[in-house]
Amino acid sequence: MSSGAASTWDRYKLIFFVPHSHLEVCKDAIFATGAGSIPGGKYTKCCFQVPGQGQFLPSDEANPAIGAAGILETVEEMKVEVMCCGRNILLQAVDALIKAHPYEEVAYEAYKMEDNQSNSVALLPPQSTHIPSPPPAMASKFFPAVPRVGRQFFHRVPKTQFRPFSAGPQRCSDSLAVHRNTPTNNPTVPFKFSEQNLKLIDEILKRYPPQYKKGAVMPLLDLGQRQHGYTSISVMNEVARLLEMPPMRVYEVATFYTMYNRDPVGKYFVQLCTTTPCQLGGCGSTKILEAIKEHLGITPGHTTEDGLFTFIEVECLGACVNAPMVQINDDYYEDLTPESIKTLLTALKESATITGAGKTVKVPAPGPLSGRQTCENSAGLTNLQEPVWDPETMMRKDGALDQPQQQ
Repeated sequence: MSSGAASTWDRYKLIFFVPHSHLEVCKDAIFATGAGSIPGGKYTKCCFQVPGQGQFLPSDEANPAIGAAGILETVEEMKVEVMCCGRNILLQAVDALIKAHPYEEVAYEAYKMEDNQSNSVALLPPQSTHIPSPPPAMASKFFPAVPRVGRQFFHRVPKTQFRPFSAGPQRCSDSLAVHRNTPTNNPTVPFKFSEQNLKLIDEILKRYPPQYKKGAVMPLLDLGQRQHGYTSISVMNEVARLLEMPPMRVYEVATFYTMYNRDPVGKYFVQLCTTTPCQLGGCGSTKILEAIKEHLGITPGHTTEDGLFTFIEVECLGACVNAPMVQINDDYYEDLTPESIKTLLTALKESATITGAGKTVKVPAPGPLSGRQTCENSAGLTNLQEPVWDPETMMRKDGALDQPQQQ
């Protein structure tokens, strides 16, 4: 067959994967080259016409003991087939696909149609004229890996973190959403839940149906953090093993919620609220911030040299009526003044460093440090003063509803 006949009658099948949002763009770009317009070579969509579910193998970095092959995940790409008449049309279609595709690494394969059979061949650059015979992996094996690799590469491309019309400075987060191995925080550091915590885990898992036990990921991460001191990568992997879920799903939870500390913190974790109500309430959180910095000798985001205090700024903690306030470990301390926060920090340090039998240090109780109860009016009761409340006469007695009503 002559080269002209080959370019006219040789048929190729182009298979590629594209996100649902870019399907029409890629399709129009490919059709503009003449692909998909020959008799019997119409454009077809093989699978995942709409976003659905598919099967993927765990990644190379995943623990092989977590999750079996074929875990269902949301499918983000659509598999598409387009027939091409001639090698030149095929190569032009590939070039158009690469330019229109949103990923920098496009997942595609080319098949030469012979005797109504699809023989897989490797696609060469446009300048090449020879098609080698050794076939690559079939599409069924090709699909799970390559689109995900392209997607991961695409997500690593730096993106603008502020809107174009904004003239304000860019303010980046001081914490990473990714893990960085350190000598004390890497997957080789062993971690196992204690016997007491394993009993608590059994009680927690009873709240969830067996097929939905992964819903317990948050309480188990919290339990691991309390035992280990912070949510290390080993804690996340152990939670993933117990719940039989991919480790990446656990990492996503731990990096999303700020309550999980992925780096070691001090014995006392001081979280100062600096949101608007605390800035305006009482003396203002700015004065409390300066008092803590002066007393501990550190700035937000750091730990004291003795390892006792870690200090950070946080957003609203929900105690606005008692502003300004600070959360230390699990306790709220409210109605703060520069003097009361220094007294509190001093008492905590003394209680942690006290030596000698019989010696005790009185630490202020959690709650308002101004003397008021809960969130009552700081000026005292100003209404409902009369009549004087008397539960003996103003509350219904037990069994009152059981008495027959008078007609």
